[in-house]
Amino acid sequence: MKIIDFEPRHILQIDPQSCQKYIPLTLEYGQSLMAGNCFTGIHDGKVVAVGGVLPVCADRGYLHLIVAEGMPHQWVKLYRAACRLIDAVGGDYVRLETLSSTPESDRWLEMLGFECEGTLRKILPNGMDARSYSKVRQ
Repeated sequence: MKIIDFEPRHILQIDPQSCQKYIPLTLEYGQSLMAGNCFTGIHDGKVVAVGGVLPVCADRGYLHLIVAEGMPHQWVKLYRAACRLIDAVGGDYVRLETLSSTPESDRWLEMLGFECEGTLRKILPNGMDARSYSKVRQ
């Protein structure tokens, strides 16, 4: 997998995994992601991941990652890309936040140093619960 700079059109080229089908894959959504620091993962010429950190307010950012259905085993490269991104923006934010709705996401976030803060009921646009994770700079 190759990690490249995100472009809004990439959001139109990803087929998200089933647990992320609620995400609005529109050019407008892709343009809104440009407000933060984002990357795209390409494998065999296809967009298989879109991730980044979006500003929430002056001291808070939101980590996001959209993964393609059936993405080949490329988690090490995604982990490294996320680590580089978190390190790059770490001085900008006191607190990074994100949500998780799968055990696999939980493990990945914990590997990145995020801590679970509890479950938020019906927080996702599809009405599902999600676990809230954060990474707070000391």
